[in-house]
Amino acid sequence: MIEPTDALRQRIEPAGGRLVLFVDAAFILALRREMAQHPQLRADYDAVCRHVAALAKAGHEIQLHIHPHWEDCHWRDGRWQMAMHRYKLHDFGDADILRLVTDCVTVLREIAGPEHAYAYRAGGWVIQPFDRIKRALAANGVTLDSTVFAGGVAEDTVHLYDFTSAPRYRHWRFEDDPCVPVEGGSFLEVPIASIDVWPDFYWKFVWQKKFGGSRHQAFGKGSAVPLSRADLIKKLATRTTSVVSMDGYKATLLERAHRMYAASGAPSFVIIGHPKAFTPFSLDALTDFLTPQRMANVSTFAPFAVPVRRAA
Repeated sequence: MIEPTDALRQRIEPAGGRLVLFVDAAFILALRREMAQHPQLRADYDAVCRHVAALAKAGHEIQLHIHPHWEDCHWRDGRWQMAMHRYKLHDFGDADILRLVTDCVTVLREIAGPEHAYAYRAGGWVIQPFDRIKRALAANGVTLDSTVFAGGVAEDTVHLYDFTSAPRYRHWRFEDDPCVPVEGGSFLEVPIASIDVWPDFYWKFVWQKKFGGSRHQAFGKGSAVPLSRADLIKKLATRTTSVVSMDGYKATLLERAHRMYAASGAPSFVIIGHPKAFTPFSLDALTDFLTPQRMANVSTFAPFAVPVRRAA
């Protein structure tokens, strides 16, 4: 995670750009918990904390991301023993949701500073039903969300979300459902940009990853939770909606998606990325996309945060 994030910084910082980094605080807490019995993990914990602190000092925003399954993962025999039966925050009771969110916000603010961790992105995009997690976020001053991508949907047992009713090309306030705008709502949704893609894109994606050589090999060794068979078949057989991403071959969609958003008059264009999925190809594509004119308009969530905090 550290190496590809620093590779991205090298492309962004010289032009004055700043990033919003949604840090999986549950993993930091797991390192802290497990290193008490396995001291070799302290080096990982210290490295992650130093890196997050350095990012914040450099002017990047550190925001809240939670993959709560780390609550059930343990370090054994030199590796993490992964447990996925509680992958979603909604798999926990209300008291545990409040505890998890509070602990995650607290550790990020301890590392990065009290002005951070006011925005949220749900692990695996699973933010629904929002009323289950609303109180925990509000209690910790988290009043901005950037999880929704219009048109997105997943229906397997691990990933479960439906953003097909969400507006496209704008941001909005909401209260109990992040897809339903509510004037004066307590929360602000700044959605991830989305784009419709046809099956041939994913066939090219698979081809490049398998046969594209070193330029298409990810920096990280990590892997995402696999798609369900139904979702995989759907992507390879019909039109679906994707986030606009700098990950791997998906970076080829940046130009087309930006033209679409610019033509609509959209006030924001949020690009997502997972450092473990960055490739030399995708970082080069991002660099080509970020012309000096576009870099002049790159922003963190700070312009959105002021009115949200006043309303909270």
